[in-house]
Amino acid sequence: MLGRAAAGWVVLVGMTCLTAAGARAQSPVTPPAAASPSETPAVVVAPAMAEPAPPAPVAPPTVAAPASPPPVSVGPIATADAVPAASDHDAVVGRIGVTARRVDTGPAPLALRPGLGCPAGGGASCTVTVGAVGARYWTSRNLALNGALALASGGGSSSSASLDTYLGVGPIAGLSVLLGNWRHLSVLASPELAFIWFRPAGSHSASTVMFQMQAAVEAELHFGFIGVPALSIGLLAGAAVQYQDAPDAHVWTVGVIGGGSVWNALTSLSLRYYL
Repeated sequence: MLGRAAAGWVVLVGMTCLTAAGARAQSPVTPPAAASPSETPAVVVAPAMAEPAPPAPVAPPTVAAPASPPPVSVGPIATADAVPAASDHDAVVGRIGVTARRVDTGPAPLALRPGLGCPAGGGASCTVTVGAVGARYWTSRNLALNGALALASGGGSSSSASLDTYLGVGPIAGLSVLLGNWRHLSVLASPELAFIWFRPAGSHSASTVMFQMQAAVEAELHFGFIGVPALSIGLLAGAAVQYQDAPDAHVWTVGVIGGGSVWNALTSLSLRYYL
């Protein structure tokens, strides 16, 4: 009985071993896994030697064209010495000065007939004073153009007798050249030529023509010292040649112009205002 049991156990163990061996024989063999790309050793390539770049072409030096001066703009005339210009004269360059003055007719004044153009008896009151209204324009700091219209007219009555009206009119042209310039004062050379046509009183009176050429030095004083450099007064002094052509007289004279006295000088001043 015992021997049969032992023999059964031996048979059972042997079958178990055979079964395990067969299972091992039927199991597939797993091949070794391939190496992943990340595990592949990197191949280091040495950088090639870069060829040096060719030098950049050097541009030839350029010569800058001379800059043109900016346009000169005429600003407002200074009204106070708080912001002074180089001088009062410089403040009026490029501007027009309206002028009122007397025309010096020299030692041969235009005359009126007693009892017609002037009160009976004649006298100094018959002398005609010719005035002029004009303009001065400074084209540059050193040169100005002058133009004016001479005018003389009068009439009235004397001792209840009417006097015929007389008339004198004509153009005046000239120029002024700057000789010297200080803070408020400028000195100018002012040659001038005037032509005046004068018709004295009387319906049958003939007209008189007068030519006058002058070479004068003018002192122009600006009122910048009181804050008005646009306002100025001028005084002329020099020589003049004058010729008068009338029906019964032909008179020419050479003389000086300007004030023969202080009063005459004051009445000969020109008044000018620059716009």
